[in-house]
Amino acid sequence: MRNLVGCCLFIIFAMLFTGCAGVEKEKPLSNANITIDPYNMSEKERLLISKTGVEQIEFFKLEGELKEDEDLQFSVEMYEKGKLEEELLTTSDEPNTKFEDSFISFGIGNINNENPSLKLIAGTPFGLATTNYSNNMTSFSFNKLVGKKVTLEKNKPVYLVAWVGTTKNKLRSVGSENGELPTGIEEAEVALLYRVLWTNNVKK
Repeated sequence: MRNLVGCCLFIIFAMLFTGCAGVEKEKPLSNANITIDPYNMSEKERLLISKTGVEQIEFFKLEGELKEDEDLQFSVEMYEKGKLEEELLTTSDEPNTKFEDSFISFGIGNINNENPSLKLIAGTPFGLATTNYSNNMTSFSFNKLVGKKVTLEKNKPVYLVAWVGTTKNKLRSVGSENGELPTGIEEAEVALLYRVLWTNNVKK
């Protein structure tokens, strides 16, 4: 089943890539300008996603160019009452340096009522990363944190998506306009944030 979901997501990524490449003119890339733009899926694309077992997902277009000593890091951070507890998923050492009509994404899937856990799915320019998160929340929300194109600043994180859960009767909403750490997170019982960071390569 995991291989089937991964295969379906790969096909959808390919369709999104080829669809956008055909309608946009080629743009010059600049290593001084890396941007992330929310991607609004069509009804057909949403229908395809619904057949993969993914419950919720958001896509973003990534454009720009890295220098040889730079990196893009993608991670999912877990917060409890506004305090960062751990990184549940992280990828770095980005092998690509040029991004043109590239896509990144964050989604959740495989929710099982008998074993209430979340499958966290992060799509990066070079593949798909997944991990499971043990979850006892009784209700949740899943929201984009950016509504328009944002330009990354070096060493300044941008938060793109928030999953917020609670065991209480009232669910605290969180919000952000330009990808900063969302307001209201200090009152959220649990929040999972999808983060992108433009930084230097860590020498090993």
